[in-house]
Parts: sequence; structure tokens; C-alpha cells
Amino acid sequence: MIRVLDKNVSNKIAAGEVVERPLSVIKELVENAIDAGASAISVDITDGGIKQMCVTDNGVGIPSDDVLLAFEKHATSKISTVNDLNHIVTQGFRGEALSSIAAVSVCDMKTKTKDEEAGTHLRISGGRVDFCRPAGLPGGTSITVSNLFYNVPARLKFLKKPGSEAAYISDLISRYILAFAEISFHYRAQGKTMYHSAGNGDLKSAIYCVYGSNLMDNITAVDEVFNDIRVSGYVSKPGMTMKNRRSGSIFVNRRYVRSTAIFDMVTSAYGQTLVKGEFPFFALNITLPASQVDVNVHPNKLQVRFVDAAAVEHVIKEAVSSAAVNIRGKVDISLSKSENIPVQKIEMQTQESFEQPDLFTGFARSEMKEANGVFGDLQMQQAEEQWEDEDLYEEQISKSGVIVPQQYRVIGSFGNTYVLVEQAGNLLMIDQHAAHERLLYDKFISEKDVVSQPLLSPQIITLSHEQKNLIDDNIDVFSELGFDISPFGALEYKINALPSLLKNASAEELIAEVLADVKNPVLGREDLIRLACRRAVKANDKLNDMELSSIVDSFLKTDVIPTCPHGRPIITVITKKQIEKSFKRIV
Repeated sequence: MIRVLDKNVSNKIAAGEVVERPLSVIKELVENAIDAGASAISVDITDGGIKQMCVTDNGVGIPSDDVLLAFEKHATSKISTVNDLNHIVTQGFRGEALSSIAAVSVCDMKTKTKDEEAGTHLRISGGRVDFCRPAGLPGGTSITVSNLFYNVPARLKFLKKPGSEAAYISDLISRYILAFAEISFHYRAQGKTMYHSAGNGDLKSAIYCVYGSNLMDNITAVDEVFNDIRVSGYVSKPGMTMKNRRSGSIFVNRRYVRSTAIFDMVTSAYGQTLVKGEFPFFALNITLPASQVDVNVHPNKLQVRFVDAAAVEHVIKEAVSSAAVNIRGKVDISLSKSENIPVQKIEMQTQESFEQPDLFTGFARSEMKEANGVFGDLQMQQAEEQWEDEDLYEEQISKSGVIVPQQYRVIGSFGNTYVLVEQAGNLLMIDQHAAHERLLYDKFISEKDVVSQPLLSPQIITLSHEQKNLIDDNIDVFSELGFDISPFGALEYKINALPSLLKNASAEELIAEVLADVKNPVLGREDLIRLACRRAVKANDKLNDMELSSIVDSFLKTDVIPTCPHGRPIITVITKKQIEKSFKRIV
């Protein structure tokens, strides 16, 4: 039964704007459909929802006597007393949505309960009832919202272009698919199906619907209980990362929430398996008594407060870290192959051994130009005498902008991240990712005409709506860089060719990395080059002796700039003098 809330209740509901953009409308209508017990929900939008959006469900419907009342302010069937605010178990509860939506649009509702012979068709324009009459309808509810903000034109200025608004809605629908795997969602934009979930109750099937097949072998189930708190769902395996933090979804009692604090709880459980700029995938539901969480924090209902946040953090970290440990297994503390190979063998690699085509993309020794006596013999002798002091050594590197080509000895790798090198009595530590990134970047820049490498078998990738917009807006720039990309469905693209320098990369991972940090809708050539260079080897990538030697040889024997394209230093120096001081050999 729908009733208008007592002022004592409605005044305690957080005030604020309910309808900010088409996304707000879809969120409220879909939540109503979920609360109505629907097993199938259809969402259709036109022009990003600005022109029209329709949400149809097969739920219980609204009795004809309650249809007009449903559009009254603070009219709801979900709570009735102040105490109910402490035990909210439904998606909606505020009683503001329908009245707010109808006030700024043309709103058509068609609804019927299973017990009534006829349904009801109601139309409200700008808050005024046009008509309310009986109609022959199937069971459930369908609400069509047209011409959003037609009577408040000032608000239209704050909306983005239709493609961007549609992308926001696509992202939201994907969260509902993950939260309610037992509901079949059919989402269409401009008449094209973007998502159609099975609704079979299997979360893994829902993940497949949203992210495609490539993710499925790289996720693992988690389920942890502590007191009355349970964390369950799926997380990515260590080593499998995403390029955007939005790949993580948190649900509290199946309500999608956005919380930096919870996100940090999840990512911290992965420890050092994550590097900067990479994020895990996760779809986790936190289940706890309704009295232990406050969802009445903000009108958008995307924020929550926990009575015992520390307990929630404990369960999250236990769930994720235990899964990570089970996947990684015991740490191998045996010596690596590189530690058992004599140094002389590393130093005596032939030029041919560095030219193997699949050894290390962008690192073939013969492709890197040799330095031509950057410093004369006298300068070298003076430099070796002066550079015993670490500060002066680093200052000279900074001023010269190049690495002086002295003889060196590759020692090995530290933490599968830093290459250790002995040179001129000093210990050099080279960041393998930063060094490779710089070399790839310089290689890209030096090529006037980027060469494409056709793939033996075209790769099909599935993108988000937002990523689709970025590709569509920048297809010419991608082509200029050597990508051959063509549409292959609503959210699918076919990759026929990649830049030759990146021919061994996974097309899906590469495109995701290129798009991950894009902030502007239109890219420049150099923007994409910078992003594409993220295909460089990463921290924690275990390299063999030949690859380590190739990094050092390519870096120390060229006039490469000693910073990565983003400005991070590539090399750090620890002088012999500093080491001897630490052992108190000298004072």
C-alpha cells in the first residue's frame, strides 16, 4: 500500500536533487523495478536518454487506486516509520523519484497488477496530469520518460553529449547485471543491444555478459564470513590487472555503492602484486544486517556508512588476500637461473643473440645506435675520478642528459624490477619499465610513417560504452598510429593490425591501456604514443639474462634521455664510497 509519509519521517530523509541527468532517471526506475520483484527488466534509451528512455519490468505492478498517489512527494510503499530508516532492505525508499522525474519531463506510466483485469495508463507533463485512464496491458510496469528538462532549459546546458550520457547509463546497467544475476537485463541504446544478461542467478555468467570471455580464466571466487558480515563474489587473480579503477564493483546488501575507502581495502589486500596505475577486477557483495549500515547518506544512494567499518575491512582483506595466497602458492626462494650463470656469459652475448625477433619487442640491439664518444678519453678519466661522489655523479647525469658509455657489468635483477649494474666503481639501479618505456617512446617518435603489422587472426575486443565513444571519436588518430580497428557489433571491435613495434601485444590489453588514462574526448598523436608505450615491460616482470643485458646495453650505450616519457627517473646510483661508508670502511 502506498502512503504519503508523515512529515516527521520525510524531514529526516536527506534532501537534495534527485534528477541530475538521464542516469539519475534510469537509476531510480530500475531500482523501482527491482523492488517490484521483476525477473526481467528492459531499458531503452535514445540520444543518451535526453530524448527518451523507457524502463519496462514484469514485476508486481501498481494497483490502479495507487497510480496517482505514486507521483506524490514522499509517497512510498517501502517504509512508514522513522524506525524503518534503520532497517532498509529495498533499493528505493525515499518516495521522491517519480514526482521529481515527472516534474521535468513528459512521463508515461503503464502498469497492471496480476489481480486486476485492466491496467492504468497515466501521463504527466511537467508535473501536471494529462490523463489517467484504464488500459489493456500485460502485467508489470513500463515508464517512458521523454524530453528530459524540456521545461527547465537551463539544466540542459549541464548535460554532456548523448554518447557520454549513454556511457554513464551503460556503466550503471553493468553494475545491476552484476548485483542481480537472477534478473535478466536487456539494455538497448539507439536501437542496438548493448547488454542482455541471462538472468540465471550465476554471477560468473553475469561477469561474462559485461566483460566478455577474456576475463573468465583470470578470476577466482571468494567467500569469507566474520561475525554477521559476509564478503562474497569474484576477484582477479594476482598478475591479472585492469587499467581503470572502475573495473571494481562493490555492493552492500546488493546495493551498488561508490566508496574510495572500500576500494582501497580491496586493493591493499593484493599487496605488492599491483603496480602503480594498475587495478584489480572485483565484483564483491558485502552482506550484513541492515541495522549495521546507513544507506540514507545522500540522495543518489551511492554512499553508505558502516557501524563497524573496521570489521568490514577485516573481512574484505581476509577474503581477497586468502584468495591471492591460494593462487600464488608458496613463494619460490630458490636461486633463479640468472644467478647461476657466470657473469662472463652475460657479458659475452653475441649481437645475433639480441636480434631474435620475439625476444624483446623494441629492444633489438642492432636497432639501437651506438654512442660516438660522447666524452673524450681525458674527460672520461676526469669523470671517473670526480664521480666517486654520488651527488656529483647524479648532477653530471642530469646536466649532460645522457648516460656516459663506460664499461659495465650486469649483476642481475632486484625484485624483478630493477636491473643491477656495476660501472666505474658504482652500483647502478635501472628501472626496467621506465627504461623500456623510454626506448619504445623514442622509437615511436623517430618513425615518420608508423608501420602496421597485420594480425594472423583478427582479435575481437569488447569495450565499455565510454571506451567505444573514445575510439569512434579518435579513429583517425588510431589509424595514423598503425592500428586497424573496425566496428564488429554494438560494443565489439575487430582489430586487424597493430603498430609493428607492438605486434606481440594482446590487442585487448593494448587498447584498454591506451584508453585507460584518457581525459579529453579528442586525442593527439603524442597522447596515444605515450599511452601505447605502457606496453613496456612492467615492474615484477621476470626477465632472463639476455633480456636484462639487452636493457642495459640499449640504455647505457645510447644517448637516451635518463627519464621515462612521463618524467620519472630511470636510473639511480649508489657509489662505492657510499657503500664503504655504510660498512664503516671509511668515515
